Amino acid sequence: MPAPKLALFDLDGTLVDSRQLIHASMDEAFRTCGLGGCEYDHVRKIVGIELTQAVRMLLPADYPEEGATKVTQTFRESFVRLRADGTHLEGLYDGVLDLLAHLQAEDWTLGVATGKPRRGLDHILDTHDLHGFFVTLHTSCTGPGKPDPRMVLEAMAATKTTPDRTAMIGDSTHDITMAINAGVRAKGVTWGFHTAEELSGAGAHAVFDRFEDLRTGLDRFGSGIGVAAE
Repeated sequence: MPAPKLALFDLDGTLVDSRQLIHASMDEAFRTCGLGGCEYDHVRKIVGIELTQAVRMLLPADYPEEGATKVTQTFRESFVRLRADGTHLEGLYDGVLDLLAHLQAEDWTLGVATGKPRRGLDHILDTHDLHGFFVTLHTSCTGPGKPDPRMVLEAMAATKTTPDRTAMIGDSTHDITMAINAGVRAKGVTWGFHTAEELSGAGAHAVFDRFEDLRTGLDRFGSGIGVAAE
């Protein structure tokens, strides 16, 4: 009996559109801490990385550690407040539910590998009633985050599958590099934070502009055909 087919999904920029919320929260955190704001093009490049590390990458190299800690905490506070007051929402992209239902019907095992903390992941699953789709959940709270392969390796171990039966789907180069580091199929999507050129440059085996095309690509991969043509 073949190993299960495992589709691992990133969250921010892949399943949920959190672009405005993340940028607004980081920009506010920088302004609150006297840093004059933070441009979207800078923020988008670090989304997916564990937050403390991501903030450090946005700050000057010689910025004091206590200052970086303050920026990180201020971001968390801004994020929670802006999400709670409805200023910015983390809405599902159109096509997410149809894709997940299709994959579930086709006997895929589904999981999440995200840079969000576990409480952020649980909020998304609760808000959009997604618990019934995913059987394995992995965050940066319990070990190295992206692009370290840990989350993918743990997901494969938890579901008793193999790299040749696993696809990682994400919108950032960090997702692609994590997938390659784990030896699984790396599938990029262009509706999130990184461009098609950036995803291809990171080594994505396939890049998709629409959920319909992603579904077709996963169907082909799951049936064992068309991998070389991706």
